[in-house]
Amino acid sequence: MPFVFQMLRALIENHPDRAERLRTHVDALEVTINDEPSRCLERVRALFEATQLTIAPQLGVTLKDAGDLAARNKQLLEALDFKLAGHPEAERIDRSIKKLIGSINGTIGALGELSNVPGLRHGGSLDWAMLEGRHAVMLGGLCDTLIAFLFDAAWSRPVTTAADSDPDLYPDYAAFNGYLDDEHEVVVAGSTLSASRALYLLDRTQYDMARVEWEAEQMLDQDNEDEAA
Repeated sequence: MPFVFQMLRALIENHPDRAERLRTHVDALEVTINDEPSRCLERVRALFEATQLTIAPQLGVTLKDAGDLAARNKQLLEALDFKLAGHPEAERIDRSIKKLIGSINGTIGALGELSNVPGLRHGGSLDWAMLEGRHAVMLGGLCDTLIAFLFDAAWSRPVTTAADSDPDLYPDYAAFNGYLDDEHEVVVAGSTLSASRALYLLDRTQYDMARVEWEAEQMLDQDNEDEAA
């Protein structure tokens, strides 16, 4: 039976105004899990990173420790409010629920460690064993549960104005931006626009996922060059 996301698809249906952009990524990841399990880890990590970058501005969080999935996720969890309004022990409930979900950080930390093992996401020999279908389904289930939880928890609170909380990180990715601009041309009413800037402003989730995959490919190319040398 083909793998199908349950919670993420329910999230999309329940929040069509906010989660519709996720549909493309969910469709693509399902195809990867079912047809290319060896590439699943790379795309699951990319979706986690894009999720963190999407949610952080809504929580008023400025993410630190680029590349450290667990550290960034801890920032998000600390910003979430699990109090039950009207309950006399709302603060205690908030603390208890945060303890309950604290294991999420350990899970995401392990995902980050796994994705840095040579050959599982990038680098490695063609002769090495790779992740198989059962691993891909496990990672897909993890992705389905945790990402749906993070989005739903973040969207249950008032939206923070992005302009006040989301730093402009576009200049930090000059190499990737140059790659996009060289590969794609955006023309509107006779004017040529920056493809990278347009994507960054109009679909940050897609921009971040594409950037993470491109960076992984660059690391693979560098590893191959180092081995050849």
